[in-house]
Amino acid sequence: MTLYVSDLDGTLLNNAGKLSPRAADMLNGMTGGGTLFSYCTARGLATAGKITERLKLSAPVALMNGVFIYDPLTGEYPVRNIFGAEQAALLKQAILENEETPMVFAVIDGRERVSYIKDAENLKKHLSMKKNDRRLRPLTAYNKMFEGEMFYAAFINPKNKPALDKIFTPENGFSYSFYTDTYDTSQQWYEVFSVKAGKANSVLKLKELTGADELVCFGDNANDLPMFEAADRCYAVGNAIPELKARADGIVGTNEELGVPEFIQGEVYPKQAYIPPELNGVDDERFEQSVMKALERVRTTIGTLNEKIIHHTLKCYYCDDPDQEVRIGDFYADGAGEHGIFEIQSANFGYLAKKLPQMLRVSHVTVVYPYEKKVHNYAVNEQTGEVMSAVTRTDNSYSKLFLELYRLKGFLTNPNLTVRIAFLEIDKKAYYKDERKIRRRGMRKEKFPDALLREIVLECPDDYRIFLPEGLPEQFTKAQFAKLCRPTDASIMLSVLEFVGIVERVGKKGNEIIWEVK
Repeated sequence: MTLYVSDLDGTLLNNAGKLSPRAADMLNGMTGGGTLFSYCTARGLATAGKITERLKLSAPVALMNGVFIYDPLTGEYPVRNIFGAEQAALLKQAILENEETPMVFAVIDGRERVSYIKDAENLKKHLSMKKNDRRLRPLTAYNKMFEGEMFYAAFINPKNKPALDKIFTPENGFSYSFYTDTYDTSQQWYEVFSVKAGKANSVLKLKELTGADELVCFGDNANDLPMFEAADRCYAVGNAIPELKARADGIVGTNEELGVPEFIQGEVYPKQAYIPPELNGVDDERFEQSVMKALERVRTTIGTLNEKIIHHTLKCYYCDDPDQEVRIGDFYADGAGEHGIFEIQSANFGYLAKKLPQMLRVSHVTVVYPYEKKVHNYAVNEQTGEVMSAVTRTDNSYSKLFLELYRLKGFLTNPNLTVRIAFLEIDKKAYYKDERKIRRRGMRKEKFPDALLREIVLECPDDYRIFLPEGLPEQFTKAQFAKLCRPTDASIMLSVLEFVGIVERVGKKGNEIIWEVK
């Protein structure tokens, strides 16, 4: 099994230092199906954990350049590489002799703390963005800087790098990483940690802990070079430094283009050969025949598996062999053939999210969603068969549809997935004991398909543009969008459209987010 390990800043995170919701959903869809994914970062748990809290990780992660390996499933640290007494003494010597003003990380009284000289000029810019960090421990003098169990030191724009290099050697029990800050090129970072740590050692340990037989790494900066040396395969994002690209086995998309999750998705779900069914528009004759076949299946009760008549009808309409159910891994598909796998799903797409990781690995999958567009509701006297009332309702809201699509967000951009929305006209009959129309437990209800009115086929992100309401301005707020797309729930619709890349957030006006069509 392959273990995918990514750097965070500049690689998995976007230029704002955030994890894109789409990236998280894509990765969660894959890890939910058994894909091994982890990250290796210079960040500690306090910041890395918060940034990646949307990820449903099933593998340990490497923090502080491998000083700690943390298991998010157990909350434990299977690996802790802190400085010994000799390294602590040498760190103190290097700082005092060279009058350096680094940030020193240590466990003090059971808590992770970051000690530093509060007026240090070289730290002001960085610390101005960390005002709410409870680990910070500003000092007025060096005497308390070296308390506790020290495990890491970060020098920003060190005064005397050559002198530090002579002390922080493998022979003295140290490793260090020197690189230019991803977000601020005026800052040079010199990070010191145990020789037992480092990105190379940590990713190899992650490989061992997960039992993987292949290690694939992604990075963008100079501090990722050791990780690349340890990897079986390594890939630089498009925005990586030239030195890393030269060492890489290949170049993936940039961090803004979701290069890492897109690449992993391409490997986990390679594009499958697929012949779309020859259904150009609605075939009324085929649909009528499908209804008759479905009725016959229900009457004979052979192979029906307690399915509903609408489900039967759509299965007969779309599947070459509606009587065939195919086992794919741990699940059964409604149909399979040269047109791929078909799943008829009227609700609870969350259950589909469990099936798809296995199915998408082996075939193109088409999910058919029955949308009850026009419904004739009849109240029928159970004794006489008389229709006591009839009301026709037309559903103009996509809220239910987008709620189901939201449950599949992590798969919507998968090239092996098609969603076909079948707009139906149906009859609904409720049978009452008498004309008083008193509802009772166990009352008989029937639902029958009259016609297939039209279809919407979603095979790529651009297909979702059909849902953009007319008159939408170039930039808009959720309130404006909601007014135009009523009665559909605007929040969930925007969430799905944002995931597939049709709309994006471009700013704020007061408390309102400003959106734009891409």
